[in-house]
Amino acid sequence: MKRVLSRFWGFSTKHRQHILNQRIVERTSARNVAVLTAAGIGTSIGAYQLIDTARAGILVTDGSDDASRHNVTTDHKLTKRELRFLQFASVEYDDVIYMSPMDFIDSLTLDAPRERVYRRVLKEKDIQRILKKTPPFRSGGKHFFRTMDQSGIISYSEYIFLLTLLTKSKAAFRIAFLMFDEDDNGNIDRDEFMLIRSLTSSLRSTTRVQPSTASDEEDRRESCQLDAADYHFAVSRIGADRLFTGADSYAVMFTKSEEEVRKQDTTLLLHLFGLRGNATLSFDEFQQFYENLQEELMEIEFYEFARGKTAISPVDFARLILRYSIVNFDDYHKYLQRVQEKSDDDEPGISLSQWATFSRFLNNLAEFQSAVRLYVNSNVPVSEPEFARAVGCTIGKELDPVVVSMIFRIFDENNDGTLSYPEFLAVMSDRLHRGLRGRLEKPWGWKPFKNCVISEVSRA
Repeated sequence: MKRVLSRFWGFSTKHRQHILNQRIVERTSARNVAVLTAAGIGTSIGAYQLIDTARAGILVTDGSDDASRHNVTTDHKLTKRELRFLQFASVEYDDVIYMSPMDFIDSLTLDAPRERVYRRVLKEKDIQRILKKTPPFRSGGKHFFRTMDQSGIISYSEYIFLLTLLTKSKAAFRIAFLMFDEDDNGNIDRDEFMLIRSLTSSLRSTTRVQPSTASDEEDRRESCQLDAADYHFAVSRIGADRLFTGADSYAVMFTKSEEEVRKQDTTLLLHLFGLRGNATLSFDEFQQFYENLQEELMEIEFYEFARGKTAISPVDFARLILRYSIVNFDDYHKYLQRVQEKSDDDEPGISLSQWATFSRFLNNLAEFQSAVRLYVNSNVPVSEPEFARAVGCTIGKELDPVVVSMIFRIFDENNDGTLSYPEFLAVMSDRLHRGLRGRLEKPWGWKPFKNCVISEVSRA
């Protein structure tokens, strides 16, 4: 009964992991807790699961239909990101589920995965063969993932990391770099980067899962668990060095422990740090990878909606903007109809460079929100000039008037020349996070957490 508490209060058996986690706490304290939130470390990378699978041998306790459909072992309801990963991941190795580089691209650009019968189960010789094809960092670029295609593996923790890079501004990216740079030497090495693998558990296939025992089932029913949404609160109360400790929860079930899985070479790891793992990345190099990743996704989406042309039509631009939003069916078509009625057939549309600037604006959405807050709090309508100035203050470059005009066609519901700001911000936030933004499913605070701990102590 004391195993759950040991995850909070126990010492780590891995000294280096303890040091790295301690550093997160120290830097957070020194640079404000908001640093982790801005960088996406606390909410996007760390918020996988507060208790790293607290019961060894647990199979499914919630969301069993989703878990069964994707043949994955879990002890919690699958999150949106986990479901998206499992939906597109096409590779298994040593009972661990991986994406190929093209799976990753597809997960961000397609509504559904390409048709396949089942995941490919790779052997060690297959893994060695495809990993040898990984190019060094200097040979990368904005076609890296497309070039690698199916020749590579990407872990779930790396998937979360890549999603984080796609949603962060350059300022937030710099913060993330500083969090990884343990020794403050201006470079990130392989060991420092692998910290991300200690923040999430792998997703395990049920192919060779050993059955749980009766006592495991009893523990499962009695367990008091905290879900992914609770992570950020708890880390501010307890400290990261006390969260990521304890024995591997999957050790009983699988041939490889979670620690062994975390050491597995992947395409991303070899690309960034070399086949021997002795390369390092400076901030400028890491930023280049960040920019290449964003440009690759931006190009793929542009050419998908340009339909072989050099520009995206106004209506297709609206479709691209609304792609990941949660607006209902009727409202969606009202948006498109509004744009169509206000657009001419011979308009040039949105070019690749204009879309690139708008994509850059999206990555600075939080800063834009701060820039227009004065208008909103004062109930001052946001007109096209004010909107353009706010964007200019945010990214240092104003949007093209053509792009601004099209945005107002989409979000000027009353045709009064002003922006429906809350509506715009909600849709843009969904667009930025590609519909995968986590939301709290229940209220959380110190009292529920304390009650959970007391409940565990009383049964110990």
